[in-house]
Amino acid sequence: MRHLGLKFANAWGCHVTAFTSESKQEEALAMGAHDTVNSRDPAAIKKAAGRFDLVLSTVNVQMDWNAVLATLKPRGALQMPGAVTAPLDINLLPHMMFSQLSVGSSPVGAPVVIRRMLEFAARHNIAPINEHFPMSKVNDAFEHLRSGKATC
Repeated sequence: MRHLGLKFANAWGCHVTAFTSESKQEEALAMGAHDTVNSRDPAAIKKAAGRFDLVLSTVNVQMDWNAVLATLKPRGALQMPGAVTAPLDINLLPHMMFSQLSVGSSPVGAPVVIRRMLEFAARHNIAPINEHFPMSKVNDAFEHLRSGKATC
């Protein structure tokens, strides 16, 4: 899903920064990011403090959400269309309250929103990237995904 977020934000004319591992930075740039931040480097995340209006998180893993919130500008938003199943460890102070930040999530849009999104994707040639494995290689596919080697 990350790659679609990069492509949509780029097509909307946003300056796009991808939070990604060092090994996937070039891939993120090729998908529409203008810049990258190494998401596995706390110093790199800290250096991005106060830079972003919106962070769109598509990960389903636990992160230092307070460090991610610190990258937002006042009145910024962290949106999570993915599903993080563990509770979010978020401190209200200092970032949430004093900077008036918000955190939101939604599994899917209304049918009219989905239709507009698909029309926008068609106009801007936004298509998903996917990889295919034969059913006989299903275990290889899961290992490819678990190892972090999957595209997108």
